[in-house]
Amino acid sequence: MPTTTTGIHHNRRITLATQRTKSSAASTGLSDEGRFFEIQQELSGKRRGPYQLTADIAIQPLTRKQARALRETDDEDEQLAILLGDQYEAVEDLYADRPLDEWVAFQNDLYAHFYGEGAAALPGGSSGS
Repeated sequence: MPTTTTGIHHNRRITLATQRTKSSAASTGLSDEGRFFEIQQELSGKRRGPYQLTADIAIQPLTRKQARALRETDDEDEQLAILLGDQYEAVEDLYADRPLDEWVAFQNDLYAHFYGEGAAALPGGSSGS
Protein backbone atom coordinates (compact mmCIF):
# COMPACT_ATOMS: atom_id res chain seq x y z
CA MET A 1 0.00 0.00 0.00
CA PRO A 2 1.55 3.34 -1.03
CA THR A 3 2.18 5.86 1.68
CA THR A 4 2.51 8.96 -0.45
CA THR A 5 -0.23 11.00 -2.00
CA THR A 6 1.49 10.61 -5.36
CA GLY A 7 1.49 6.82 -5.05
CA ILE A 8 -2.17 6.76 -4.06
CA HIS A 9 -3.08 9.09 -6.91
CA HIS A 10 -1.01 6.98 -9.33
CA ASN A 11 -2.70 3.74 -8.19
CA ARG A 12 -6.12 5.36 -8.46
CA ARG A 13 -5.30 6.53 -11.98
CA ILE A 14 -4.24 3.01 -12.98
CA THR A 15 -7.40 1.55 -11.45
CA LEU A 16 -9.60 4.05 -13.32
CA ALA A 17 -7.69 3.50 -16.55
CA THR A 18 -7.97 -0.27 -16.11
CA GLN A 19 -11.70 0.05 -15.57
CA ARG A 20 -12.00 2.15 -18.74
CA THR A 21 -9.89 -0.36 -20.67
CA LYS A 22 -11.99 -3.28 -19.44
CA SER A 23 -15.19 -1.42 -20.33
CA SER A 24 -13.72 -0.57 -23.70
CA ALA A 25 -12.70 -4.20 -24.28
CA ALA A 26 -16.17 -5.40 -23.37
CA SER A 27 -17.88 -2.85 -25.63
CA THR A 28 -15.73 -3.81 -28.63
CA GLY A 29 -16.09 -7.53 -28.04
CA LEU A 30 -12.36 -7.95 -27.38
CA SER A 31 -11.13 -10.21 -24.64
CA ASP A 32 -9.47 -8.56 -21.65
CA GLU A 33 -6.82 -11.30 -21.68
CA GLY A 34 -3.58 -11.55 -23.60
CA ARG A 35 -0.69 -9.29 -24.42
CA PHE A 36 -2.87 -6.70 -26.23
CA PHE A 37 -4.73 -6.01 -23.00
CA GLU A 38 -1.57 -6.17 -20.87
CA ILE A 39 0.14 -3.54 -23.05
CA GLN A 40 -2.87 -1.24 -22.63
CA GLN A 41 -2.66 -1.65 -18.87
CA GLU A 42 1.09 -0.98 -18.81
CA LEU A 43 0.73 2.19 -20.86
CA SER A 44 -2.34 3.54 -19.09
CA GLY A 45 -0.26 4.85 -16.18
CA LYS A 46 2.32 6.50 -18.47
CA ARG A 47 0.15 7.79 -21.30
CA ARG A 48 -0.40 11.51 -21.33
CA GLY A 49 -3.98 12.65 -21.37
CA PRO A 50 -5.60 15.09 -23.74
CA TYR A 51 -4.04 18.52 -24.26
CA GLN A 52 -6.50 20.92 -22.64
CA LEU A 53 -6.14 24.15 -24.63
CA THR A 54 -9.24 25.87 -23.22
CA ALA A 55 -12.21 24.76 -21.14
CA ASP A 56 -13.91 23.75 -24.41
CA ILE A 57 -10.97 22.53 -26.52
CA ALA A 58 -9.24 19.25 -25.66
CA ILE A 59 -6.92 17.68 -28.21
CA GLN A 60 -6.71 13.91 -27.95
CA PRO A 61 -3.45 11.95 -28.26
CA LEU A 62 -2.59 10.84 -31.78
CA THR A 63 -3.97 7.47 -32.87
CA ARG A 64 -2.27 5.05 -35.23
CA LYS A 65 -4.92 5.83 -37.85
CA GLN A 66 -4.05 9.54 -37.63
CA ALA A 67 -0.31 8.80 -37.81
CA ARG A 68 -0.85 6.79 -40.99
CA ALA A 69 -2.94 9.59 -42.49
CA LEU A 70 -0.17 12.09 -41.67
CA ARG A 71 2.28 10.04 -43.74
CA GLU A 72 -0.04 10.22 -46.74
CA THR A 73 0.09 14.01 -47.14
CA ASP A 74 2.70 16.73 -47.39
CA ASP A 75 0.09 19.48 -47.13
CA GLU A 76 0.59 21.32 -43.82
CA ASP A 77 -3.09 22.29 -43.53
CA GLU A 78 -4.18 18.68 -44.01
CA GLN A 79 -1.60 17.51 -41.47
CA LEU A 80 -2.87 20.04 -38.96
CA ALA A 81 -6.47 18.95 -39.53
CA ILE A 82 -5.45 15.32 -38.96
CA LEU A 83 -3.46 16.14 -35.81
CA LEU A 84 -6.15 18.32 -34.21
CA GLY A 85 -9.01 16.00 -35.19
CA ASP A 86 -12.47 17.24 -34.30
CA GLN A 87 -10.95 20.31 -32.63
CA TYR A 88 -9.36 21.63 -35.85
CA GLU A 89 -11.89 24.38 -36.59
CA ALA A 90 -12.12 25.48 -32.96
CA VAL A 91 -8.31 25.82 -32.75
CA GLU A 92 -8.15 27.62 -36.09
CA ASP A 93 -10.86 30.06 -34.97
CA LEU A 94 -9.12 30.65 -31.64
CA TYR A 95 -5.78 31.57 -33.22
CA ALA A 96 -6.98 33.17 -36.48
CA ASP A 97 -6.50 36.75 -35.28
CA ARG A 98 -3.81 36.13 -32.67
CA PRO A 99 -0.13 37.02 -33.10
CA LEU A 100 1.90 34.38 -34.92
CA ASP A 101 4.26 33.84 -31.98
CA GLU A 102 1.31 32.60 -29.89
CA TRP A 103 0.51 30.06 -32.61
CA VAL A 104 4.13 28.86 -32.70
CA ALA A 105 4.25 28.64 -28.89
CA PHE A 106 1.02 26.60 -28.92
CA GLN A 107 2.43 24.15 -31.47
CA ASN A 108 5.67 23.71 -29.49
CA ASP A 109 3.73 23.20 -26.27
CA LEU A 110 1.38 20.69 -27.92
CA TYR A 111 4.30 18.60 -29.21
CA ALA A 112 6.07 18.82 -25.83
CA HIS A 113 2.90 17.66 -24.06
CA PHE A 114 2.52 14.53 -26.16
CA TYR A 115 6.13 13.70 -26.99
CA GLY A 116 8.31 15.41 -24.37
CA GLU A 117 10.49 18.52 -24.39
CA GLY A 118 12.48 19.05 -27.56
CA ALA A 119 10.17 16.92 -29.67
CA ALA A 120 9.63 19.71 -32.19
CA ALA A 121 13.36 20.41 -32.59
CA LEU A 122 15.03 19.34 -35.79
CA PRO A 123 17.34 16.34 -35.37
CA GLY A 124 21.05 16.71 -36.05
CA GLY A 125 21.22 20.44 -35.50
CA SER A 126 23.71 22.21 -33.31
CA SER A 127 24.29 25.79 -32.28
CA GLY A 128 27.75 25.76 -33.84
CA SER A 129 26.73 24.65 -37.33
